Amino acid sequence: MKTDREIQMPGKALVVGMGVSGRALCELLLRGGVRVTATDMRPRGDFGDALDPLEACGCSLKLGAHDLRDFLDADLIIVSPGVPLDIEPLRQASLHGVKIVGELDWASRFVDRPIVAVTGTNGKTTTTSLIGEMCKAAGRRAFVGGNIGTPLSKWVLDGEDAEVLVLEVSSFQLDTADTFRPDVGVLLNITEDHLDRYENFQAYADSKMSLFARQTGNQIAIVNGDDPLALSRCSEIGSRLLIGSRRLEKADALLRNGRVRVNIPWKAPFEIGLENSPLKGAHNEENLVAAILAAAAIDLPPDAISRAIGTYRGLPHRVEWVRTWRGVDFYDDSKATNVGAVAKALEGFERPVLILMGGRDKLGSYGPLKEGLKAKGKGIFVFGEAAPRIREELEEVLPASSFPDLEAAFHEAVKRAEPGDVVLLSPACSSFDQYASYGQRGDHFKKLVAQLAN
Repeated sequence: MKTDREIQMPGKALVVGMGVSGRALCELLLRGGVRVTATDMRPRGDFGDALDPLEACGCSLKLGAHDLRDFLDADLIIVSPGVPLDIEPLRQASLHGVKIVGELDWASRFVDRPIVAVTGTNGKTTTTSLIGEMCKAAGRRAFVGGNIGTPLSKWVLDGEDAEVLVLEVSSFQLDTADTFRPDVGVLLNITEDHLDRYENFQAYADSKMSLFARQTGNQIAIVNGDDPLALSRCSEIGSRLLIGSRRLEKADALLRNGRVRVNIPWKAPFEIGLENSPLKGAHNEENLVAAILAAAAIDLPPDAISRAIGTYRGLPHRVEWVRTWRGVDFYDDSKATNVGAVAKALEGFERPVLILMGGRDKLGSYGPLKEGLKAKGKGIFVFGEAAPRIREELEEVLPASSFPDLEAAFHEAVKRAEPGDVVLLSPACSSFDQYASYGQRGDHFKKLVAQLAN
């Protein structure tokens, strides 16, 4: 771990966003002798006593509103991942030449351990967690966090030991990174998402590709060769490139007949079987291949990789089987908050699907779902703010019905379902119109399924 003395510390810093990562950032900066101001749009009452230790250490708190003077007076501004970069104080600070970085970028400057960073529109959390389990099976101490679980800044602050850091990295974190350079970077896919935060899809794709922008020639980039856009941009990568695929014969990791053949040029080849993996579906096959490549890149032995694959059951709300009721299977895919994730979910089913979609619109096109719905769909049941637009775009392919909320849509889908069908919650939208999180939405779906009479 690098010490504060090895890092150029600013005289005055402003931390924007006082969640877990923001509070850890403040402590890191205070420990280095920096004069710290922290700001958040939420009022003091929302934080309880969580901010008391910072205030006791001399941190100046500006809560309930942002003061432009704090932004212009700082030598460095560090933003938490959830803070939009287009807010006016940040825009003005940038125009005045104030340096702006993100929590991940700043915290990574304190790290002297190998970093594996996983990004992509879909599959990040599953792949990151799985790589962590592979490290555990191999007896390697690993920190798993970043955009999931514990922020990197909190890990740095706590001083816990690890031999390798496995980080989920979002596009928002990459947007504010100018030194972050993972030893192994993994790109799973690039499909439309967060167009409410980006000027256009090109800008979002550029953000994802920036994971590799600062890598050196001896660092490793892993790309899913089955994602057309990610594959098309591999020529931009200057580090050592490894491709995983279910289709490309020359891939460094190729999945064929349930086995992954790994042939990295500078390592001994090996094969891993996926027959014991609880993870099912095309999307999980791609996640597994990427995780295997990443594990091989950091020299985990094949037997440990195989053991982890056989025991890792995945995470909730990701095409999670809930129950079979009167011959109908119910799946919770509430984590599918974009069109690409829904397309992958549909690809994994061979039976008729009655799909529940809706929530807060992310402003991307629903057109890419037409082929999958035409092949697999039996009915579309839309709810929430995005319901009118989803219905308008997709009802030419499949009958679509609108409902005020998930519960009403669910009960209608159950009425129409027949033995052998699948009822799938795969919303293609965020949850924030009616729920606090995709997890709360998924739990509501599970509760509705559990309430069906035996």
